[in-house]
Amino acid sequence: MYMKKQSKLFLMVAISSIASQIYVNMFVDGFIIALSVVMMGFFLYVFKDIEPTLACGLIGIFSPLFRLFIVLFRGAPIFPSLTLVLPDMAFFFAYALIFGVIFNFLGYNSYKKYYIRLVVSDFLSNCAEMATRFIVLDTKFGWNQISGLIILALCRSFFIILLCVFSDVYTSLLTKKEHEDNYKKLAIMASTFKSEVYFMEKNMNEIEEIMKNAFTLYRTLAQEKYPKELQNISLEIAKDIHEVKKGYKRVIMGLEDNFLTDLNYAPLKLNEIMVILATHVNNNAANRKLDLTFSYSVQTNYIINNHFAMMSILRNLVSNSMDALEGNNMYKGHIKVSCSDIIKDNEKFCRILVSDNGPGIDKNLIDVIFEPGFSTKYNKQTGDINRGVGLTLVHDLTVEKFKGQIEVTSTKRGTTFKIDIPVQVFDIPIKEDEIQ
Repeated sequence: MYMKKQSKLFLMVAISSIASQIYVNMFVDGFIIALSVVMMGFFLYVFKDIEPTLACGLIGIFSPLFRLFIVLFRGAPIFPSLTLVLPDMAFFFAYALIFGVIFNFLGYNSYKKYYIRLVVSDFLSNCAEMATRFIVLDTKFGWNQISGLIILALCRSFFIILLCVFSDVYTSLLTKKEHEDNYKKLAIMASTFKSEVYFMEKNMNEIEEIMKNAFTLYRTLAQEKYPKELQNISLEIAKDIHEVKKGYKRVIMGLEDNFLTDLNYAPLKLNEIMVILATHVNNNAANRKLDLTFSYSVQTNYIINNHFAMMSILRNLVSNSMDALEGNNMYKGHIKVSCSDIIKDNEKFCRILVSDNGPGIDKNLIDVIFEPGFSTKYNKQTGDINRGVGLTLVHDLTVEKFKGQIEVTSTKRGTTFKIDIPVQVFDIPIKEDEIQ
C-alpha cells in the first residue's frame, strides 16, 4: 500500500521529533547527539519523493518545539529553555540547506555518494550549531571538538547507511515474494486458459464435421427437390455452425496471441508445481471456508516441460476432491498428492496419486466419469448442470500430452486417482540434493 506524500511527510516529522528525546550530551554542555538525525537521514532515503529541504525545515521547527515543550513541562524557565533549542533549530535549518540544496546532486542511487552527502551535511550542520552556541550562549569550542564532530558525522552517517541497506534488502525480499505469489496465480490462471483452449480446439473439429453434415443435408434436400423451407433451414444451420466455428477460432487466436504466447516460461520442477498447487488449494479452501489439509510428496524431482498441462491435471483432480468434501460437509478433509517411481512392463513410470477422504464415487458411475459432459454437480437454485469437462480434460491430457494412463478407485472412505506417466516424456530428473 503506497502512502501519500503528506502522510509520509507527517510520519517523518513526527517520528524524528519524538526521536529527538533520545539523546546523549557530548563535547560541550547542552550539545546533544539525538536519534532524530538518524531517523531523518533514514527517512530521507526511504521517502525519496519527499522534498528534503521542506522535510528538514519542518523537522527543524517541530523537533526543537517538541523538546521545548518537554523542557517547559518539567518546569524549566522560558528564556533559558528558548536559548537551549535555538542551536537545535540552527542545526536542522543548516541541514536543510546543505543536504537539500548544495549536495542535492549526489542523489540516493549510490550508497557511497549518499554516505558522502550525509557526512558533509552532518558535520557542517553541527558546525552551524556550534557557531550558534558561541553567538547565543558564548560557548567556546576548539579543534578537539571539531575532530569529534568529524568522527560523529562519520559514525552516525555509517549507521544511517546500514539502516538504508537493511531497508533495501527487506524491500527486495518482499518484492521477490510478491513476484513469486503473482507467478503462482498466473500459472494457475494460465493452466485454466490452456485447458479451455484445448477443449475449444477439440470442439472445432467436431463443429467442422457437423457443418459438413448440415451442408450435405442441404444439397441432398435440394437434389431430391424437398420443400424450399427445409432446404433453407438446413442451409441456415450450416451457416450458423460456420459462424460458431469462426467465433471459436477468434477466441483461440486472441488467447494465444495476446496471453498464452507470453507464457512460454522455462520448464518447472515437479516440486515447484506442487508448491504452486498447494498455494492454490489453501487459498481456495480458505475462500470456501473448508476445514482442509493438503499435503504432497515428490520422490524424483522431474523437470516438466509441459507444466501447464500437468497443472491442469492436478488442479482439476484436487478441485473435484474439494467439491466432494464441501458437498459432504466433512468435518476434516484431507487431500494428498504423491509422486513416486515404479517399474511396469520393464518400463519406468512416474506414478501420481491424488487421494481424498471424501464420500467416494458411486460404483455405478466409475466407468463413465471420464466421458464428456458427465457431471454430478449442479446449481441447486437454478438447476443448471456443470459442463462436465474437468475429468474428461484430465483423461485426455494424461493420454495425449503425457502418453500416460489414468485409473480411479473409490470407496465410501475416499477416492484415489492413479496416473502413470512414462518418465521418458520428462527431462533428466534432478538429484535430491539439488531440490530447494
